[in-house]
Amino acid sequence: MKRAIRLAGVIMLALAFAGLSPAASAEERWVGVAKKLFEDDEYEKCIEMAEPHRKTNIGAMLLAFSHLQENIFNQRNYDREKFKSYRMQLEAKTSIDDVRNFLYFVNQNDKPSVVKEARSLARGTFKGVTQIEVIPKLVHFLGAKDEESQSLALAAIKRIIVPKRKYVSKGGTLRPKDIRIMRSKKLIIPLLERIGMRDAQKALLEIEQPVLQFSRNFEGVAITKLEAKINKAVAKREKRFPESNWYSAVGKTRK
Repeated sequence: MKRAIRLAGVIMLALAFAGLSPAASAEERWVGVAKKLFEDDEYEKCIEMAEPHRKTNIGAMLLAFSHLQENIFNQRNYDREKFKSYRMQLEAKTSIDDVRNFLYFVNQNDKPSVVKEARSLARGTFKGVTQIEVIPKLVHFLGAKDEESQSLALAAIKRIIVPKRKYVSKGGTLRPKDIRIMRSKKLIIPLLERIGMRDAQKALLEIEQPVLQFSRNFEGVAITKLEAKINKAVAKREKRFPESNWYSAVGKTRK
């Protein structure tokens, strides 16, 4: 009874600090509490909170990284083995849908081992993504505090976009969803904001002409060089395919 009362008190206090009301969903409530405990280095309490949710990916992440931290501080085989077990579970189950969870852990920059392991999980997940629809989720991961983590998303974005430009250069027309995502300011502006990173530059060049309507609002040598390269690419495309537009070698129009 005392343990239940103590845990209830912890939950209410953590909810307040996490900015969650008692009316929040059950998942929001326990995750919010567990994250607050994790951020405050209360790893044993975080484990207690997350244990009933161990089969969910966020539950397994909180457990894995709490045991990882416990092992760092206490050097116990128990925590080491628990971390390995949950890490294996996550390797098998995580997907691009976990991008917000990946981002949360890579941004725990006072916990370097957690950042390293979360980044490794994200890297393995991002390598397997190929569909244009996942790009908005990859853009969300650009909210990582460090460039090494951001570079994982940029590499995946570039890898997805490059074949689209090659398809047009061979005489093809992109699908409506390719066009919608590639010309979106929600993609182009975050890439322009990271113009100093190689894969961001490459992705912008592959998007081609739509970039120019947004790049005019940016300044700097890198932007000027990018615009020159894009204009050169446009001229080359139009010379080869006189009726073309940026997404269709035959000039097919899409709304």
